[in-house]
Amino acid sequence: GAPWNEEIFEACPEIDRVHVWNWNRFNPRHRLAWILTAIWWGLALRRRRFDLAVDVRGEFPHAAVLWLSGATRRLGWDAGGGGFLLTDSPTFVADRPEVESRAALLAQLGIRPAEGDAPWRPTFPLRRMPQVDELLARLDAERSPNGPRIALHVGAGTAAKRWPAEHWRELIGNLLFHKRVQIVLVGGPPDRWIAQTILEQQQPSGVIDCTGILNISELAVLLRSADLFVGADSGPAHLAAAVGCPVVVLFSGTNSTRQWRPSGDGVTVVRHPVECSPCHARRCPLPNHPCMCDLTPNAVARAIEKRLPRSPGSPHAVFASAATRESHP
Repeated sequence: GAPWNEEIFEACPEIDRVHVWNWNRFNPRHRLAWILTAIWWGLALRRRRFDLAVDVRGEFPHAAVLWLSGATRRLGWDAGGGGFLLTDSPTFVADRPEVESRAALLAQLGIRPAEGDAPWRPTFPLRRMPQVDELLARLDAERSPNGPRIALHVGAGTAAKRWPAEHWRELIGNLLFHKRVQIVLVGGPPDRWIAQTILEQQQPSGVIDCTGILNISELAVLLRSADLFVGADSGPAHLAAAVGCPVVVLFSGTNSTRQWRPSGDGVTVVRHPVECSPCHARRCPLPNHPCMCDLTPNAVARAIEKRLPRSPGSPHAVFASAATRESHP
């Protein structure tokens, strides 16, 4: 894995060991050094004599690492030109939802949902953590009776996916004026400056800034307690859906919504259509960034209104309410 997804893998009880590839090709600081480290990793993994290696991205460098690892069986897509290095490669279907693509890889190994079972969907393990219990107790104490808790992820993985700070500010003002809501801002350490820009160095009543203070497992528990998640096409939106929190996701023109939207029935996608989508750009080359700047706070507020529970207020016991949330996403 890479440094940015190490924590997700570490949280999964099914995983015994995580190897972190720091000098990978997605890190712009390392330029072409990833080529040498890819060879090193492949040969280093060879010592573990794996029976099976799987690549979910379908790119030549990853297929090469699998081949160098010497795994008996090497499963992945041949879309990136590395199919000749694999032993198993199902047909790649473009624009298919990512969950379905993962299921297709498993089906190649004979692993399928039992007959009559619902299709697979992502989940994330929840565990009790004293620091999160303390935070939730404080949030509950400050919450209006029966008022909904809305988590806003104000950042995104790339500049092209970010919603403008002034739009977030207008949306928050709208929600605070019309509803007895509790708004919790979430995000990683890089998102703290965005939260500060949105709040203009103030702390409005009903808004709690939790950006930069929660790891992924802690964030999952917080999102499990929320009535709604609102955020960009980024990891926390998928995490919210995985723990059963209803989601309103703000999609830029970067990616296909069909392929990359969070999985589940409790997900609403809001976007402003543009002709240049999908562009796959990290930063919009247009001066007015129309796909996000023209996605108005009023449009997002309407999606929130439709997605909020009819009877607002989440159960305060996060873990005790799990079965209820799974039945009613």
